[in-house]
Amino acid sequence: MKRKLAKTGFKNPYDSDYDDDEPYEYNSGDDVEDGNKESFIEKEAQKIREKGKAAYFRRGMFRCPYCTTKPKPRDGIYEHLMSHARGLSRSADQVIKTRAEHAALLKALGPI
Repeated sequence: MKRKLAKTGFKNPYDSDYDDDEPYEYNSGDDVEDGNKESFIEKEAQKIREKGKAAYFRRGMFRCPYCTTKPKPRDGIYEHLMSHARGLSRSADQVIKTRAEHAALLKALGPI
C-alpha cells in the first residue's frame, strides 16, 4: 500500500495527518466551496476596492452590486448597505457564493 501511494503521490487516507479539507486557491470560474471561500472573498474584495465606493453610489443612493433584481437597500443609506451585507454574509438560508460575495463587500467597503 505504501509503495502504491508513494508512486502516485497521493496521501494515505488512513494516516492520522491526512486532511482532505485543506483550503485551496479560488480560480475564476470555479465553484465557491468551503475550501476556497476565503480566497474568493479576498479576490472579490480586491475587485471592489479597485472600483471604489463611488461605483456603488448611483442616483444619490448606495446599492448592493449582487442584489440586482430587487435593489437593496431601498433607502440607499450606506449604513443600511453594510447592514444588508452583514446579514446576508451570515445567513444560513443563502448559498455559499452569495454569503461570500456579501462578506467580500463588507470587507472591502467596511466602515467609512
